[in-house]
Amino acid sequence: MGRMFVESMQELDVSLEDMVSMHFSSNCYPPIPQFMVGVACEAIRAAASDDWYYEIPLPEGVEHRSGKTVVTASEIIENCRLEGFVDYEYEALMFDEPDED
Repeated sequence: MGRMFVESMQELDVSLEDMVSMHFSSNCYPPIPQFMVGVACEAIRAAASDDWYYEIPLPEGVEHRSGKTVVTASEIIENCRLEGFVDYEYEALMFDEPDED
């Protein structure tokens, strides 16, 4: 479901943050709180840059099910079902043309 969702969102030309927000509210049950969108996008960008063990602090008052308040990008990707977004962001990093001045 995640990969198909990302592919359909690409056609709408929306930001990564908006896609993750829609994914959290529409594809996840129970829905993942919107305050996790920034953490998820940070994890996606780290994973797309091949830094799967990049440590990301969770928002104030949030703990991972293991009790940790800092988790790796790979843990966030797996727990929030964001694999399709990593591929999308990797392609964006690899194929985006730099702005010419």
